[in-house]
Amino acid sequence: MSETEKMIETNETDWNVREAEQEQDVLIGKIKKIGFALIAVLAIGLGYYFYTGMQETNNEEAMTALSRISSYYETGQFQKALDGDPSRSIRGGKVIGLKAIVSEFGGTSAGSFAALYAGTSLMNLGKFSEAMPYFETASGSADETVSAGGKAGMAACKEEMNSYEEAASLYEAAAGPKDGPMYERYTLFAALNYEKASAGGSGSAKEKAITLLKGLVAKNSGSEYTTEAKMGLARLGWHEN
Repeated sequence: MSETEKMIETNETDWNVREAEQEQDVLIGKIKKIGFALIAVLAIGLGYYFYTGMQETNNEEAMTALSRISSYYETGQFQKALDGDPSRSIRGGKVIGLKAIVSEFGGTSAGSFAALYAGTSLMNLGKFSEAMPYFETASGSADETVSAGGKAGMAACKEEMNSYEEAASLYEAAAGPKDGPMYERYTLFAALNYEKASAGGSGSAKEKAITLLKGLVAKNSGSEYTTEAKMGLARLGWHEN
């Protein structure tokens, strides 16, 4: 676990209202950054896609186009990754952008992966509304990892637009089964967004946050998410009888 992903630890007995609010704001800020990074980390699976995707005849062209543009994405040249680079050609082929790949090959596995790339690129450029349809395309992928990334991307966009309950619901959808690798992370993200919604006066959001956090504590996996769940319950004023 990298230092960026470690949350600030605070002794629960020292909590007061001001400390709780400050900690919540800091944590949400970190969650946003981590959420962006996590969606990008899903791109690690690209090598696997090159192997499996090339086995499908109708997917070869899309995979080739994606391989030509991926270096721009990986080096943070997000606008160029989206639009392509007409000044270059690779092995005689045009370097088309992610938007064009999604438009032309959206029904292929590579097209879904390109949609995840495109959504993340737009999100990094602060264009959250524009990113949503690309993440929605990715969320419909038959591949569970790409689908989860699409849902998490939509959640992150909704969070940036202050639609916390919608964000929480999408994070829950992205979390997957309780024994899945992303369950605890995205369930915590969901709970934190419900907590933010509860600060606006939503009683039901507070109850949902408490339920999710209690579930993480009960899971007792020993991960940092258990600690964060306990801290969240303390902020929400819930104490075990």
